[in-house]
Amino acid sequence: RRESPLGRTNASPLLSLLPFAPNTHSSVWRELQQCIYFLFPDWPADCGNPAVTPSTATPRVVNGEQAIPHSWPWQVSMQASPFFPIPYMHGCGGSLIHEDWILTAAHCFMVPLNNPTFWRMCLGKHHMNSSMDVPSAEQCYKVDGIVRHKGFVYEQDRTDITNDIALVHLAKPVNMTREISPICLPTPGAVMPAGTPCFVTGWGDEKVSEKLNQAALPIVDFQTCSKPAYWWDSLRPSMICAGYESPDELKSACQGDSGGPFACAVAGSNTTWEVHGVVSFGPQGCIKDKKPSVFTRVSAFSDWINDNMKKFIYENGKTK
Repeated sequence: RRESPLGRTNASPLLSLLPFAPNTHSSVWRELQQCIYFLFPDWPADCGNPAVTPSTATPRVVNGEQAIPHSWPWQVSMQASPFFPIPYMHGCGGSLIHEDWILTAAHCFMVPLNNPTFWRMCLGKHHMNSSMDVPSAEQCYKVDGIVRHKGFVYEQDRTDITNDIALVHLAKPVNMTREISPICLPTPGAVMPAGTPCFVTGWGDEKVSEKLNQAALPIVDFQTCSKPAYWWDSLRPSMICAGYESPDELKSACQGDSGGPFACAVAGSNTTWEVHGVVSFGPQGCIKDKKPSVFTRVSAFSDWINDNMKKFIYENGKTK
């Protein structure tokens, strides 16, 4: 079983070690419970292991390919409805990393979509129209908190896309099923070798697809991707480049969604997956020679993820 790479102990066993039988309704108990969860968030004991094995063949298909239904069970459709009677519409992708938390991109929550009440997080989907999934495994959850990186300044400076990362706190914990389970976070600081084929998944940004798509994109090393002909000084070490360079191999993160996962198999394993990237930006029109897709590198933000989960729990009086 794969445990959290952040090296945290789960809180629940610690509560059982108390040398007394606490009054679980008392304010002291609630404060104790909150402190323990603050120090030791309840990370999933098992992650990154889909019940349905994804197809990992890497055909060079311009538009990617349809995913095997429910083979990427951490995939989230983030849907927004600014006000009634506007229906919820797919706006971004995300990754389930914990029963209470979604990892995604900060740019998904630019004004006016920065209000948690506008959003719901839907999991267990294959068809965007869930009535086409028979039987439907979809579960949608309301949102009670959005944590954007404070260093995300793209709204003020359109040349700066750094720190494009955000966390979404769900109003109630996710019910894990065969079709819904979390992905592992990478080891802090980990950088995947150039050429590693990782997978971007989603329903697409340019034109929302009816079914979940996937595309294998090889990682492009930082030295190459930061050359003038590529992304030059837009690129930062806290980002990952991935994609093909020659026009006959073109695929890009437009097969995925803004904020969606860029998943890599754990080294030495073809069955356990980590979210190494969050879909951030790409060339206008999505596919262009020498303009690979750019992802926020999750392993550069391990401390930020851990600290901000704990901060949110503490400031909002949550126990998880």
